Parts: sequence; C-alpha cells; structure tokens
Amino acid sequence: MAVNCLIYWGSSALTAGRYHYDFTMAFDREVPLLPVFVWFYILAFPFWAVGYLLAARRGKDMFYRFVATDLTIHFICFICFILIPTTNIRPEIAGNTISEKLLALVYSLDGGRSPSNLFPSIHCYVSWMCWKGVEGSEKVPKWYQRFSLVFAILIIISTQVLKQHYIVDAAAALLLVEFFWRFYQKGQRHKWVVHIFAHKKK
Repeated sequence: MAVNCLIYWGSSALTAGRYHYDFTMAFDREVPLLPVFVWFYILAFPFWAVGYLLAARRGKDMFYRFVATDLTIHFICFICFILIPTTNIRPEIAGNTISEKLLALVYSLDGGRSPSNLFPSIHCYVSWMCWKGVEGSEKVPKWYQRFSLVFAILIIISTQVLKQHYIVDAAAALLLVEFFWRFYQKGQRHKWVVHIFAHKKK
C-alpha cells in the first residue's frame, strides 16, 4: 500500500503542470454513470489487503513470484504516469443520494473533475492481482476464490461506470497482470525478489 501511494502521489507531483493526454473513446462516452458502484470502488481497499495476505499463504516461492509481478507492474505504472500523463473530464454529480454524495467525495479527494495517473489503472491491476494470488490455491477456500474473481470484475466495472478510468486503462492493467504473472511463473525469473528479502534478513 505504501508503494502504491508513493507511485501515485509521487508521479502526480512530478507531472504537475505538464500536458495530460485524454484517452477517452466513443465507447467510453456511451458507458452510463452509475454512482451506486462507488461502494465496490471503495471496498476495493480492504479487498486488496485481504487478497495480498492470502497470496502470502501460498508458500515462499509463489509469494516471491507474486511480489515480483506486483513490483514490476508498479514500476511500469510509474514510468507510464511520468512519460504519458493522462486525465479525463469527470461528470458533475448533481444528485443527492448517499452513493452520489460518496462519489462526489471520491472525486474531490482524487483530483476533482480532472484526475491524473489513469493509464494503466492501478485500481484494476491490483484487484486482478488479488484474484490471481488466490486462484487455484489449496489454502484458500473455493468459495473465496470465486468471490475474489467476481469482486475483482465488479471493481473493474466500477472504474468504468464511475468515470474514474476508461476502457484502455482497464485493458492495459489486465494485460500487464496476465503477461507478467505468466512471465514470473517460469524458471527463476523472480529470484531478484528472493535476493531482496534475503538481504533484508541479514
């Protein structure tokens, strides 16, 4: 979580005042605003905490591969945020329901009507990592594995229907996870993470 905040807020500070690209496409303009999905968006944070803790229960080797994937994608996100600053224009929230008030608060805490650091979506990538971290694990109940997949998908949908991200942001996030998850499952490509942990123990 600390790395997440450092990359997100740090890159925002470094790109402040620079031109930000808007990757909004026709498809994105057709997606309706559904404020009720703000609950899935916010509940992503405890979902991430649980997902990463459960991933750590799969044994050291699998956990190191998980960490290698996570750190690599975080680094790529940081590079993208610096080299290709992105933004979009969020809609005004005119309603007065609890969900709409909560969404307005989320907007105000996250860049107002012109956010940054959208491509790739950290919200989407971390949520998908939580599912990959428990998928097929004998130490995680099957019901939670299924729940994790469904909830990760709902979080990804929430980023779209809340206008927090657009389809290219979500697609890039999922592609990064799928590619590097497979990359680090082969051979000893994750050993650099093992060396980091071993050095810390000395």
